[in-house]
Amino acid sequence: MPRVALLCPGLGRVHRGHESFARNLFDLLSDSLDITLFKGGGPASAREIVVPHIARDAVGLQDIKLPVSPRWHASEAGQERIRIECTSFAWAALGALLEGGFDVIHCLDRDVCNVIYAQRHLFRHTPRVLFSNGGAIPADDLPSCDFVQEHTELNLKHSVRGKAFMIPHGVNMAIYHPDIETDFRARHNIPADAVLLICVGTICFWHKRMDYVIKEIAAAGQDLHLAIVGQDSEDSPAIRELGYKLLGDRVHFDSLAPTELPKAYAAADAFVLGSIFETFGLVYIEAMAMGLPVICTNHPNQKSIVKEGVFIDMARPGALTEVLSVGHQARWQALGRRSLDIARKYYDIRSLKQQYLLKYAEIATAPTKLPTWDLARRATQNVRGTLRWAKRTIRGQSE
Repeated sequence: MPRVALLCPGLGRVHRGHESFARNLFDLLSDSLDITLFKGGGPASAREIVVPHIARDAVGLQDIKLPVSPRWHASEAGQERIRIECTSFAWAALGALLEGGFDVIHCLDRDVCNVIYAQRHLFRHTPRVLFSNGGAIPADDLPSCDFVQEHTELNLKHSVRGKAFMIPHGVNMAIYHPDIETDFRARHNIPADAVLLICVGTICFWHKRMDYVIKEIAAAGQDLHLAIVGQDSEDSPAIRELGYKLLGDRVHFDSLAPTELPKAYAAADAFVLGSIFETFGLVYIEAMAMGLPVICTNHPNQKSIVKEGVFIDMARPGALTEVLSVGHQARWQALGRRSLDIARKYYDIRSLKQQYLLKYAEIATAPTKLPTWDLARRATQNVRGTLRWAKRTIRGQSE
């Protein structure tokens, strides 16, 4: 049985699909595989190691200064915080990884993967480094690694040949299912007979485009209610202000732990997300597992994942409003049943378990190769040595 290390710096502190994937994968495999979870927070145990690191929201990272346009500074600073989080996490985890005797080190973050791969020469037993490409990073920009997991057929088509394979994201259908009892409507004073749409994701303008969803529902001219459930961002205060301005008491904001999220889905009549593109979108299959119809972008990636949903041009004003009419709502119940069938067939994480076990075993026995001393390296080192000698000579002459 291979020994596997699964690394996710955000797990235990950040509530996103990325972290849910790590949590679900570890829970799925821990009874059948020698797997250790390296995470950024939460309780520790013998097989769950909390790695001390500089978190993205650390006080010391609040005054980052970058040589970029003021327009993009906030976004770039956010990316810089994530880079610091990942690299500090990787270096802090290295000691336990060196002592753990792992056959496979499974990384979910590009910067973590780059650090670990560059240190393979330190290991007594060289591990294979696997990267899960949850962000649909183009092949040319992928981190250094031995294998790449893609999550959709579209992404696999554009990935690195010889390294890449596809196992989709999965959803724990023992937790996400239509029979869950919920008090979400009661807690938010939503009438039992009101039509409720739910939007799950980071509360922001960029990417998730919560402002678009709010404006489109407001323009629908019905008493539709909207639940926006997700983690805050710099945009959240402005999104809330817009929601209350246009929808009044028909918009409901919440932030829920993953264990509570199914109750929010269970209260809804349909799921909607304003993103124009998602690398996968775990929330789509969570909603499908709950038996909800999915209204989403018509991007080929989402069409291949959702398969049967309401696909629209989310960039076009009025597109969402059009499909919220009473006539369209009549189709939702049947579409929700199809969503549930599709989730059971393709995305039940229990049915993906054997695929992971086989793939880990295959990767663990794959040949691995460290850089070796050869003519090219000898020539490179000679050139570097000559340059250093020349610099010292010039410096000595100037003195």
